[in-house]
Amino acid sequence: MSVLALSTSACPDSINYRGLLLLNKLCNFTSVDRLSNYDLPVVDVNGMDDPVPQCLLDLIDEMWKYDKFVFAVPEFTAMMSSSTKNLLDWLVVTNNMNLGHGEGYPFTKKHVIILTFTPSGNEGGSRHFEQTKEVFKKLGANVIYMEAFNDCWETVVPGNEQHFAEAGNRLNNYLSYQKDNNKYFKNKYLQWNQQWRDNGTGI
Repeated sequence: MSVLALSTSACPDSINYRGLLLLNKLCNFTSVDRLSNYDLPVVDVNGMDDPVPQCLLDLIDEMWKYDKFVFAVPEFTAMMSSSTKNLLDWLVVTNNMNLGHGEGYPFTKKHVIILTFTPSGNEGGSRHFEQTKEVFKKLGANVIYMEAFNDCWETVVPGNEQHFAEAGNRLNNYLSYQKDNNKYFKNKYLQWNQQWRDNGTGI
C-alpha cells in the first residue's frame, strides 16, 4: 500500500504541509508533498484540446504511483482554498472535462482522506468538508474520512507529533482498509470467530 499525503495550499510552508509532516512521524506516509512545488498557473483554457502546463502533467504522473491519498486542504471563507479548486479544475481539463463521470483520475475508486489544519477555534476548518467531499466524489474518489485540527498555531510545532497520536491511530486504521472491504471484513470476522472457537468454552 502506498500513500501520498499532499498539502493543497499555495503556500510552501503552510500550516497544512507542516501538519502533514508531524502526522508522517505517526503514519509513515509513502510520500509527503505540497502543491506549491508544482507552481500550477490558474486554469486558463477553454477546451479539451488546449495545451496544459508540464508541471501539471508531472504532478499527475506522480499521483498515479499511489494507492491511497491524504489531502490537507486549507479552508478559506468556509470553502476549499482556491489552490485546491484550481488543482481539481486542471484535473478535469486533462480528463475530457469529466465526460467519463469520475473515471480516469489518479484517485478514481481509491480511498481518499481529507484533513484541514487551521489556527481557528472549534468552528473552523470543517465548514468546507461537504463541498470538498462532493467534488472529490464527482471525480471518482472514495472519501472515507475527514477531520479538522484546530488551534494549530499552538499544536503544529516542531517535535509535537505526540499531540496527534490519537489522530494518527485513526488515520492508520482508515488507511489499513483494503480496496475490497467485503473481503476485508469477512476475513476479520473469520479471525474473530475462530478465537472464540479455539477458546472452547466461548468465554
